[in-house]
Amino acid sequence: MLKRFFVLALSSLLITGHAGAQTNEFYKGKTLEILVGFSPGGGYDAYARALGAVIGRHIPGQPNVVVRNMTGAGSLRLALFLANTAPRDGTTIGIFDNGLLIAPLLKPETAKFDASKLSWVGSVGKDTQVCMVWHETGIASLNDLKNREVNIGVTGTDDIRYMSTAMMKNVAGAKLKIVPGYPGSTDIRLAIERRELDGVCDSWQSLKSTKAEWVQDNKVNLLVQMAAKPHPNMPKVPTIMEFAAPNMKTALDLLVSPGESGRSFVGPPGVPADRLEILRRAFDASMKDKEFLETTAKSRLDVEPMPGEEIEKFLNRIYKATSEDVATARKLIQ
Repeated sequence: MLKRFFVLALSSLLITGHAGAQTNEFYKGKTLEILVGFSPGGGYDAYARALGAVIGRHIPGQPNVVVRNMTGAGSLRLALFLANTAPRDGTTIGIFDNGLLIAPLLKPETAKFDASKLSWVGSVGKDTQVCMVWHETGIASLNDLKNREVNIGVTGTDDIRYMSTAMMKNVAGAKLKIVPGYPGSTDIRLAIERRELDGVCDSWQSLKSTKAEWVQDNKVNLLVQMAAKPHPNMPKVPTIMEFAAPNMKTALDLLVSPGESGRSFVGPPGVPADRLEILRRAFDASMKDKEFLETTAKSRLDVEPMPGEEIEKFLNRIYKATSEDVATARKLIQ
């Protein structure tokens, strides 16, 4: 009996060891693809390329890593691809607009996926949306927009730019014409400089990194930030909460919540648990990688990592929002 016990125990160890070896060898000779939902030159693209340059060395088997842009509908195209079509073997991850984390709650007719079911790898940092206009518009504050209409560019109608722009309109009473269809931040910024557009709601973290001259040379007037509390770099820019009626504030908490998870990398649903664990730990190691930190510091990209497990917890909490709060939030972004 004792002999049989030891034989079974040894067999179990051999099987476990073999499974571990298979996991460690899986990525050898393969390619890990990192997809970006926006065009090159913006913050999402910059973070993805900084990560892509280092993450392979932290994955057993050291796979080749390729970063590719998949634009469309404010990155909804990429979100739907990951949710429905992408291979679920751990060889494909992506980064899309953080507003799409709650879009399935707010616009289920277009955002046909459940973000809480995806395989979250980790977040590089938080994201604070700030709405701004070009300095030549003559608009100095959000109150100025109650009497004058301006054109604001967005990528899609489900992303965080659209939500932030709609909140300016519905919460603060701003007169705006929303112009959708731009592939990414770079395209919107060029349109503003060409004076095709008057302004945009954009990521502060991206703006000060990839378009620092706008901030340094006062090329844009910052009107309002979409956050519960002011960002330390923008203490004098009002938050959207300061314009909200009391019955709006809980819904607004829901609408600004994607900024907490910020720039998050994610895989399709159903990625094998052992491979997701490898990707998460490789991501965590990349956040401390010397080359990654040097690249992000040189580009002025903030790094405030959040592990994939914490993003899961965050989404599970968000997806328990009451029907009343969801209904109010929907009205605020119409």
